[in-house]
Amino acid sequence: MTKMQASISSRNVKSAAGLGIVALMCLAVSAGHIAAAPRPSDPGSAAESVTRVEVALDASADAALITREGETRDALGFPVGVKRAGHHVVDGFENAEYDEVTELDSAGNVESVTQFDSKGRLLGAVRVDAAPVTGLRVAQDGAVKSAQRSVVAAGLAVGTPTSTEADQATGGWTVHWTRTQDGVRVRGDETRVQVWPDGRIQSVARSEHDLAAAPASRIGSATARQIAGANLDRWFAGRNSGYTIQKVDLEWVGPNAAFDPARINGVEAPYRLAWVTEVKPSGDAANDVWLMSLFVDAGDGTVIGGDFVE
Repeated sequence: MTKMQASISSRNVKSAAGLGIVALMCLAVSAGHIAAAPRPSDPGSAAESVTRVEVALDASADAALITREGETRDALGFPVGVKRAGHHVVDGFENAEYDEVTELDSAGNVESVTQFDSKGRLLGAVRVDAAPVTGLRVAQDGAVKSAQRSVVAAGLAVGTPTSTEADQATGGWTVHWTRTQDGVRVRGDETRVQVWPDGRIQSVARSEHDLAAAPASRIGSATARQIAGANLDRWFAGRNSGYTIQKVDLEWVGPNAAFDPARINGVEAPYRLAWVTEVKPSGDAANDVWLMSLFVDAGDGTVIGGDFVE
């Protein structure tokens, strides 16, 4: 991590508009333009015991990123600030690392925050400068066109939205693009745009995980169902419980500790191609778990995690 320095904050940070964007009032704002800052050779040990580590972006070394922020701001229709503050952030609370640029007005108030990943791709952006114009409300089709036009201009590759729904909180719309790889859904990954009732973009969020290589050969859904059933039979043996396998779908999923405590607190692994087996418990088990799923690796057939709905 070459961009961290000794100026460390132990603040717990919260998300804004579901983006994982830091609490706006806690931002360290520099006066004027983004200033250069020294970058120590080995700051890693200082970051291990803190929640959040920041280093100011370098006006020269990070010029391309700063330019990218301006282009993204304009593409989304966000206001142009009088000043900008930029930081490279290592966020232990969110287990994330990103570059962040904040647009500020003449009084130092935050107008917008934009985040980029290590490759300079947009992670999220939110404007907080003003409320929607009252009395105006675009139809769903207009909101979708506004969202699509803006995110394409901001450099995100999107096609037809996966879904769009009314936003009850703002009276606007939320537009979703589910991520797929080789035609298969990546569980939980998407691009999401909040559109104000007046058609302006309020926020953009992109969730994208690293993917492992697809297996050279793939087990079928019937085999995955058998593997899941064998595990369930063993877990429920001798108990007043049963189950029904409702469906089996192929997805990219993140391995987790749902059925393997040894994975707890482990390093997040790339997502793997797996058969997601949805299970409806019955009997005593249904008192604790309403629905569960097992992730059966599509290559070797091992159970690599799952989900529970209580």
